[in-house]
Amino acid sequence: MIKYKSTYEELENQIVELKKQNQIIRLNADFQDQEKEKRADELFIADKELAFQEEEKEKRADELIIADRELTYQNKEKGKRADELIIANKELDYQNREKERRADELILANKELAFQNQEKEKRSDELIIANKELAFQNREKEKRADEVIMANKELAFQNDEKEKRSYELMMANKELAFQNQEKENRANELILANKELAFQNDEKEKRAAELIIANKELAFQNREKEKRSDELNMANKELAFQNQEKEKRADELIVANKELLFQNGEKEKRAAELIVANKELAFQNREKEKRADEVIMANKELAFQNDEKEKRADELIIANKELAFQNKEKEKRAAELITKNVELNRLLGLNADKDRFITILAHDLRSPFSSILGFLNLLVENVRIYPIDEIEKQINIVNQSAEATFNLLEDLINWTKSQSGKLPYEPQNLNFTTICVDTVEILTSKAKTKNITIHHSVPEGTIVFADIDMLKSVLRNLVSNAIKFTNNGGQIDITAGKTQTSITISVADNGVGIPPEKISSLFNFTQMHSTNGTAAEKGTGFGLLFCKEFIEKHGGKIWVESELGKGSKFNFMLPIHEN
Repeated sequence: MIKYKSTYEELENQIVELKKQNQIIRLNADFQDQEKEKRADELFIADKELAFQEEEKEKRADELIIADRELTYQNKEKGKRADELIIANKELDYQNREKERRADELILANKELAFQNQEKEKRSDELIIANKELAFQNREKEKRADEVIMANKELAFQNDEKEKRSYELMMANKELAFQNQEKENRANELILANKELAFQNDEKEKRAAELIIANKELAFQNREKEKRSDELNMANKELAFQNQEKEKRADELIVANKELLFQNGEKEKRAAELIVANKELAFQNREKEKRADEVIMANKELAFQNDEKEKRADELIIANKELAFQNKEKEKRAAELITKNVELNRLLGLNADKDRFITILAHDLRSPFSSILGFLNLLVENVRIYPIDEIEKQINIVNQSAEATFNLLEDLINWTKSQSGKLPYEPQNLNFTTICVDTVEILTSKAKTKNITIHHSVPEGTIVFADIDMLKSVLRNLVSNAIKFTNNGGQIDITAGKTQTSITISVADNGVGIPPEKISSLFNFTQMHSTNGTAAEKGTGFGLLFCKEFIEKHGGKIWVESELGKGSKFNFMLPIHEN
């Protein structure tokens, strides 16, 4: 009774402490709710800031793309203008070379023109001399013509034909004299006069030939006439020769004039071409200067845009760094918020578990204590009336209720210690065969009340690495549950199997089994419930929860295989320690 009293007081202390922790957890939950709301607001603001920064980042990225495109376009334009400038420079060089060539040609043309002018002046002087000689010869011819007229007049009486021919010769000589005078007067019209003179010379030659014939005919008549005719022929020959020379020189002068006119025309053409080339060169120089100015402006604009691009790139880099920093801060806050949310949810879950635990505790402790108090009251009132067998029977009932209550309190104390981290965990290498034998000895008396046989086929020397109290608690709970849900005369088997990495321990019975829909809730605290055994044994439902928590603390796992009406098999696996 002293043990039960101390356990009850310890339980009351645990309940008080649990209530305090519950209040603290609620306060913490309220505080964490407020912190969660603050963090949620901060996260919402951070999300807005991040969205705004991402929009700004996208805008700046778009601006950077546009700037890159503009820069590419300007580089292309710059390349085009540079190509145009190169072409313009080549054209300018070509035009300069053409200009120099034309200037050289113009110099040569000027030299040729000067030479031709000199030749023209020489030929003009020669023409003037020839004209003077021709005038002299014409005067001599006139003199001789007068002599011929006199001779003709003298011969007129000899032959009418001779008179006619003499008259024609006189007319021809007069016409020649007149033409010579006209030729002298029209010295400026030398080209036409020479042509007319050539025609007249042809006529003169014809008439001179006729005169020669006439003179030959008259030769036999008068030797004087022959002498004068011979002189006249000689004069005519000289005149013809002079006329031919004059015609040659006139032709040369005409050719020289034509050449001079042609050269003047070429000179004017080349001068005009040179003027046009100079104008084109001046225009191209102006265009070149304009293009050079445009290239300079384009280069300045390009340099400015490059500076702007670098500034924007620097701003974008700074913005990206700020964004990355803010993202990291946001991630940190989000991680902190998630951690605190997880912690809050865990604490809320613990709070809910403790609330449920207190409810179960109040409900499950009420019945055994009521039974104990009821039977104790009966014994107190009837201790002198009941026979010793009845007293012994009721005392056994009270003892069983007290033991059940004590086991419940012990389980609750272990659970609270486990939840608060105060339950000691000291794993070590253990001989499972010994632990199995001890557990079976403890529960054999309980199994005999239902004529249940417990067999264990664990190999000698089976070693497990575990906390001895936790391992005993797990094995005791599983075997107790097997006894609870096995009918009279049933059998329970404890086995162990080993692999290279783990050891699996099984507790199997041939009892009532578990409905399939309840298997998933066996190890769930929120769906915990108690089921009466085959002999109306009662329980709290905490045993399997403790088993699951203790096994998982060792890094193992627990599961159940069951078929309704045929029995159940609970298995748990523990990893083998490296040493």
